[in-house]
Amino acid sequence: MTLSYLLRVWAHWPWWLAGALVGLCLVPLVRIIPRKVLQSAKASLNAWQGPGGGLEQPIPIARRIWVPAVNACLWAYAAETASHPAFWGALVGASLASTLVLLALIDWDTTLLPDWVVLPLGIAGLASSYAGLTPHSLPASAASAAIVLGLLGGFAWLFQRIRGKSGIGGGDLKLLAALATWWGVIGVLYVVMWASLGTVVWNLVWRRFKGLSPQAEWPFGPAIVAAALVWGLLAV
Repeated sequence: MTLSYLLRVWAHWPWWLAGALVGLCLVPLVRIIPRKVLQSAKASLNAWQGPGGGLEQPIPIARRIWVPAVNACLWAYAAETASHPAFWGALVGASLASTLVLLALIDWDTTLLPDWVVLPLGIAGLASSYAGLTPHSLPASAASAAIVLGLLGGFAWLFQRIRGKSGIGGGDLKLLAALATWWGVIGVLYVVMWASLGTVVWNLVWRRFKGLSPQAEWPFGPAIVAAALVWGLLAV
């Protein structure tokens, strides 16, 4: 670790600070957004419960620490790796990362991936493609989302017909289609592959050491987000 590297990292201190502050805001939003979604749908708050325990459990103290820390790192990384125009590229990358963290935590707690967050993520991907902030043109970005939705939706339908149960949730499909507007079909297929492997291992380890409430379902969204963040780091 050279002095020049340390100075370059320190030069991004506003991004570290902004990322930490945004991370602090993400923690309560994880509970506020799904609560509003379920209330607007007149659904029971207790009916949606993931490994995080649902909406009635208190927010873990550790989450108030690690979420701002992780988000600060993601914002600083976005600033460090942004291409021209540097500010807007960094802001878009940082906002994308924070949105993914938000979705992962909501899904972990409730197994919900709200349209209130997923659809704007896809629209932002299309807008970023139009502005030249992604590797794809706007038509290619829109086509990628349609292909992913059709391809994975078709597999989900076929799985449902054969096994009699859903292989992937509707929220997961929408999230993957939204990610396709950012990284295209190939990028999303890599994300699906890594997320599938990751969620199997994650599930086994969690059940072995933590256990799982009989009412809780295992969400796919956190693994998608983890794989997407890794893909985003490698694709820079």
